[in-house]
Amino acid sequence: MPDDAQDEITFVYEDADTVPTITATGAHGGPSPDGASVVANLYVERSSIPHHVSHQIDETGQVDLSEQVTRGELTREVQASLVMTPEHAMQLGRWLQRNARQAMEQREQTFS
Repeated sequence: MPDDAQDEITFVYEDADTVPTITATGAHGGPSPDGASVVANLYVERSSIPHHVSHQIDETGQVDLSEQVTRGELTREVQASLVMTPEHAMQLGRWLQRNARQAMEQREQTFS
């Protein structure tokens, strides 16, 4: 390394005005058709809610709430989509695993 080369670099992190904090319980996606990118659609999984519900009103004016119309058992609501190079996806995967292990160890220490 030349004598005038730096041996340290500092990164500054700043949030854009529109950075949301999201919850993700899973992801769906995969390689792009040309293999240049990996796509991860981050979603939250929850019980489905009906698109609409109609109830009968009997002759006394009471609403019969027994009938329920559903759209399906579960909904996966996409919160954000990540598009990255395969190399960045690998780096992110390693970072997530390392931090997940640390979080699990901390949780175990906290609750045991």
